Amino acid sequence: MTARSRSGFTLLEMVVALAVFVIIIAGVFAIAQGSMELSSDMSVAQERSMIRQNFIEFLRESFRRLPGDADITLAVKAQRGAYVPTISVFNGGDAFTPGPAISPDASVDLFADEMPGGYLRVGLRLVDADETSQRRNALGPAAPPQRRSSGAKAVVLPLIDRVGRFEWQFYDSQQQKWTNNWKGPGRPLFAELQFALDDGDVSRAVFWIPPVMKRPLNGVPGQPALGPDGQPLPAGTLPNGTSPTGTPTLNPNSGAPR
Repeated sequence: MTARSRSGFTLLEMVVALAVFVIIIAGVFAIAQGSMELSSDMSVAQERSMIRQNFIEFLRESFRRLPGDADITLAVKAQRGAYVPTISVFNGGDAFTPGPAISPDASVDLFADEMPGGYLRVGLRLVDADETSQRRNALGPAAPPQRRSSGAKAVVLPLIDRVGRFEWQFYDSQQQKWTNNWKGPGRPLFAELQFALDDGDVSRAVFWIPPVMKRPLNGVPGQPALGPDGQPLPAGTLPNGTSPTGTPTLNPNSGAPR
């Protein structure tokens, strides 16, 4: 047996072995930490993607459920250094509400408020009958004196927090252009939304808005019934094309039953 084998490992060999072991452990730890961070980033990205998708689907379904005689407005106002939009829906039934239909005397706002830190909070606001009446009067051509609001606290339902961008545009089919203010008359053809969360990724969505379809007020003096073609029917004719006695009315042009 040689003298080297009897003396065992030298100090230099032990130091080198320890250094290699530390490097291996540090590499394994770095790989594990990187995998955990990647997994966490993927989870956050998936969560934000779900938030975007659910929000867009909620809006798309809300626009689709707009009643034919509902009114919709869009206004942008300056708020603490930011320009925030508000969509107001009058007589919207169950559109833009997560629950049952609201009263025709009330209205609902899809609004954005600037929060501390510069981000926006998007939510729904249920507007009471008094304030809704004031808004309807303000939209009319000759607004009567406004009634004072009851002062009741509005019901607010937050939808999304930490929104970095929230912009709306409505498409005016008559003027064939996009506008960020809409007070009517009628309804726009499309609505475009561009919004981004705190990650900065901008999402764009375009929503089709059903056209205005005023309901005929049958039985009310001065409001004739409308036929399937949207034209007023002769006096005494029901919407199904028959007279009150049940006999069909004739078309004056062709002589055929309506």
